[in-house]
Amino acid sequence: MILLRVAARMLPATAMLLAILAVACGRSYDSAGLSREGLTALAEEAYDNGDYRQSADLFLELIYRFPGSSDIDYHLYMLGLANAGVHAWSDAEFYLGRVLEDHPRSAFADDSYLELARVFWRQRRDYRKDQTPVQNALLEIQALMETYPGTSLMPEVTALRDSCYEQMARRAVFVGEFYARRELYQAALLYLRDAITSYGVTSAFPAALLDLGDVYVEMGDRDRASDFYQRALDEFDLDDDQLRRAEEGLGLRR
Repeated sequence: MILLRVAARMLPATAMLLAILAVACGRSYDSAGLSREGLTALAEEAYDNGDYRQSADLFLELIYRFPGSSDIDYHLYMLGLANAGVHAWSDAEFYLGRVLEDHPRSAFADDSYLELARVFWRQRRDYRKDQTPVQNALLEIQALMETYPGTSLMPEVTALRDSCYEQMARRAVFVGEFYARRELYQAALLYLRDAITSYGVTSAFPAALLDLGDVYVEMGDRDRASDFYQRALDEFDLDDDQLRRAEEGLGLRR
């Protein structure tokens, strides 16, 4: 009886342990003997379950087993997504690029542009570092908007573009301030003006206006400096430090 009671108390813990082991080991996806449709469904199931590596393996198997399939553009597209899921960026870029290069009229072409842009965006670094991934994302976004101006993906496209613009504007202000501190004012103006003319209205816009005002003060052009300080006051809700800078800058007129 004692042994039975001990065994009964152990059952819940054992069941929990088995469940944990099952999750840790992952779902087994047996593709042996499956038709194209069955293998596609299995690959999709793996993707939906978040088993991106296994999903990629299954979609790659589809391409090798059914090379002339009418769905090869879809398989390539999903291969790109699955590889992105495990941060295999080069493979993701390759397969999404294959859709665009080999199947430009595919129903997944606009999706591939967007996902390729997202792959680059996800590789971005801090705005103070090299921004090549963000620039690459913007190139894909521009190509998508020019090639498929009527795509239903446009809200997602513009949202991603705006995120890229935000990053690039912050970068431009950072570099402009770098040059301003070194009294390289023409270079500073180049970057600070880029921050307010190339990326729309971003969170970096007020800082760029105030920095422009400061640079023109240092260059002795107080009228132009006052224009930028006033614009910052008129167009934005400035924080306390920014408000102080603007008000002190405008005090130069008196």
